[in-house]
Amino acid sequence: MHRNVSNVWWLAAALGLALAGCGSDSTAPSGRPAAGQIAFSTDRDGNPEIYVMNADGAGVRNLTNNPTFDFELAWSPDGTKIAFSSGRDGDTEIYLMHADGTGLVNLTHSPGQDLWPKWSPDGTRIAFYSERDGNGEIYVMNADGSGPVNLTNNPDGDARADWSPDGTRIAFYSNRDGNGEIYVINADGSGLRNLSNNPSLDVEATWSRDGTRIAFYSERDGNGEIYVVNADGSNPLNLTNNPASDATPAWSPDGSKIAFTTTRDGNGEVYVMNADGSNPRNLTNNPGWDGFGAWSPDGTKIAFNSERDGNGEIYVMNADGSGLRNLTNNPAADLAPAWRPR
Repeated sequence: MHRNVSNVWWLAAALGLALAGCGSDSTAPSGRPAAGQIAFSTDRDGNPEIYVMNADGAGVRNLTNNPTFDFELAWSPDGTKIAFSSGRDGDTEIYLMHADGTGLVNLTHSPGQDLWPKWSPDGTRIAFYSERDGNGEIYVMNADGSGPVNLTNNPDGDARADWSPDGTRIAFYSNRDGNGEIYVINADGSGLRNLSNNPSLDVEATWSRDGTRIAFYSERDGNGEIYVVNADGSNPLNLTNNPASDATPAWSPDGSKIAFTTTRDGNGEVYVMNADGSNPRNLTNNPGWDGFGAWSPDGTKIAFNSERDGNGEIYVMNADGSGLRNLTNNPAADLAPAWRPR
């Protein structure tokens, strides 16, 4: 999807093509906020930082508070830690911190660019993108940064890892065939397989909650579409089948629906469809740009990026599009909402 925005960092972080959570909120007995939390990226301090807020927009807090860039955050499965990319060492590294911003540690310590962290479902490992070998590769390390292993080990670019729900496989993007393809590899680096196997661009792989299917973005029909394929590469199916651009698929927690960003109404909107592609519905329905929907852990709400106020804001709505609310309400660019796991 292509958009005209003046803030280059906003575009980079929102699309996941980056360079290259607290406070006074009320808490439940477990120590977690009763209403949940959303971490997000913002440049309200003049540089990209990671902030956290309650799911109602209250209790906003800067977690990273650093003069360089911090972005591309990922919650640990138990919601106690956040991995993120940071430029504080002069290059991009993967850092880890507690959900309140304390306990900061550099996990990668590499002269190459390391970014896009992705936690394994059991929270013991982190997959990430690294250029330490002179090209983009998928690495996996233990959650404390030890034992980094190059899984892809190919001279062409490999990026954007996504773990299968059982933690045994990783889907990723690769251009080793001369174009973007969706590959799957076992978590130990064996069993490499091309799932999309098409001369057009295929990216944005995301596993269904039961691990049987993978949704992805494809341009094989001459425009951007959301496709789904079985985990073994069989039965590719175009779910959106529209002449506009459809991208950024996000499965609902119960796997019954997929949220996505589309330009079919002449601007970016957040749509939801059934997992088989039926009943697509416009949830945002606004002339401003809306996109990158993120489901709440219980599937009742969707947070998303919006420019309807003339700048990047994070909005939340009920899963049926009702109850719309601006959570950030700030003149800076706020984007990339990530719900804290339960």
